[in-house]
Amino acid sequence: MKKKLLVPITSMIVTLAAYGQVLDNPLFVFNNGVKDSVYDTVEEQMKLLLDNGYPGMEKQGLDNFDEVYQALLNNNLKLYTIYVNINLDNPQQPYDPRLEEVFKKISGTDAMPWFFVTSQQYPPSSAEYDTLAVPILQRVADLAQQYNIRVMLYPHRNFWIEKVEDAIRVAHQVNRRNLGITFNLCHYLANCYNQKVNPTEQLSELAKAAKPYLFAISLNGADTTPTDPSDIWASFIQPLGEGSFDTYAFLKTFLDLGFKGPVGLQCYSIDQDKAVHLKKSQQTWGAYQERYALEKKR
Repeated sequence: MKKKLLVPITSMIVTLAAYGQVLDNPLFVFNNGVKDSVYDTVEEQMKLLLDNGYPGMEKQGLDNFDEVYQALLNNNLKLYTIYVNINLDNPQQPYDPRLEEVFKKISGTDAMPWFFVTSQQYPPSSAEYDTLAVPILQRVADLAQQYNIRVMLYPHRNFWIEKVEDAIRVAHQVNRRNLGITFNLCHYLANCYNQKVNPTEQLSELAKAAKPYLFAISLNGADTTPTDPSDIWASFIQPLGEGSFDTYAFLKTFLDLGFKGPVGLQCYSIDQDKAVHLKKSQQTWGAYQERYALEKKR
């Protein structure tokens, strides 16, 4: 049975291409999907990606950047994004000062750093402080533009840019063509849960509002609501294909709007050997490719 799952992947690409509607968005892995106490060397992490058919990964932060980036290049893998903090409480130096040097190194590539915006002084989603955040983000976007790099806002539960709506609002005001947003499934579900709204009912309109700014999305298996409110991530972040939430329908919402960007596989807190998890998620992604092609053929 395992051989049957592995063999059709290459032939499936040919079959799907014949339909003319291939789901060809790249699926990359979050840093938390390849790194833990077991897979704690760059060599082991590259092997995980290669063995399971992923084209590349996210880098978390700027520490050890050169080693990870060179290892990706040496293995013909791509750096898709870098997780970097923007701290509104330090307007003089709101981001890691090494960022410009990293911009220089990734210039000419498709890598798009995504920024999580935090503050201890200003509450999450507090739009009255947009006047503080927008000039900082304009500065960062202008710096990135010098190296022909696109950057993204990353909505994160309990951070200042907490919701997709926050990211859209701020990106609109920043008004830089190279600054966009990410639509994160797990944080979207967490915010819907906090607001007591059905995540499927508002998804279509929110996706349409995000479309002009959308550079990437994140994906994972999930339940629609948490089984344990004290540990929501156990429900909102699962291996792709697991959980009661229709992840395929979530993905299709964006594909049907013409989204062509990369899709990140969120792996935070998944209690499973990383090789097992990545293989299973890649198989689910292949099934999504086939399903999307077949549906578009009809």
